[in-house]
Amino acid sequence: MANAKASTQALNNAIQSQNQNAPQTQTGVDPYRKAQSYLKAMVPAITEALPKSKGMDAERLTRMTLTTLKTNPKLLECSIESLLGAVLQSATLGLEPNLLGSCYFIPYRGTVSFQIGYKGLIDLVTRKGEVTSIVAQEVRKGDYFHYEFGRNETLKHIPAPNHERGEIEYFYAYAHLKSGGFTFQVMHISEIEKVRNEHSISYKFDQKGSIWVKHFEAMAAKTVIKKLIKYLPISVETQNAVAHDETIRKDITADAIHIDRNDGTENITDFKVEIIDKQEENAG
Repeated sequence: MANAKASTQALNNAIQSQNQNAPQTQTGVDPYRKAQSYLKAMVPAITEALPKSKGMDAERLTRMTLTTLKTNPKLLECSIESLLGAVLQSATLGLEPNLLGSCYFIPYRGTVSFQIGYKGLIDLVTRKGEVTSIVAQEVRKGDYFHYEFGRNETLKHIPAPNHERGEIEYFYAYAHLKSGGFTFQVMHISEIEKVRNEHSISYKFDQKGSIWVKHFEAMAAKTVIKKLIKYLPISVETQNAVAHDETIRKDITADAIHIDRNDGTENITDFKVEIIDKQEENAG
């Protein structure tokens, strides 16, 4: 974590320098160009945060962030600190925004929420090698689907021909372990919708434009994967990485805070994410 803290401090220094060099008034400044100038100043800090094993490039991450800002202009209405915080979290975890479900930047009440996609979760959990693969699938009406828990766990899914498949009924996820073990979890569509409706603050905040509306199947797959993860032999480092899901940095120098404190998978890890801005929390 020392590398992340050093990168955070470097990022904070760059922000302060950028603020000092910026005009005294921001009236009329194009938000996109403002974000572009900040991101350019942050390249050294982003480079420092990137995991060396991933072979990612800070300039590529910056370009992808700018593309994300163009495709979702509401992000430009959010605080620059939370945007840069999301970029730093993306860099620290080695996940690229909006790339095939890796991670997302979500506008939420004037701040940017960092959200890990289902493929990002799979990437994080399988990096260390104890879990060799994770697969998530949907089950539709017309498919053959049978599962049993207990001493002789069984999971079998035979999809029907596409023209015979109906509405989604279940999602399931399974994992193969380095030890040769196998484990899985199944959730009915009603369970997934309950998690979304009761525990996703971002969905409650913006149902029409929510990522749950735009990418329901991906979010449903992520939900069942998160349920599966709590039964997997993952490291504390991986647990900490997964804990960054759906967090916001209001102050670039502080730890991230969760916007969704309870997503229906309460026991996914055995640790707690530190909450920043305790005065605000107590006041609320």
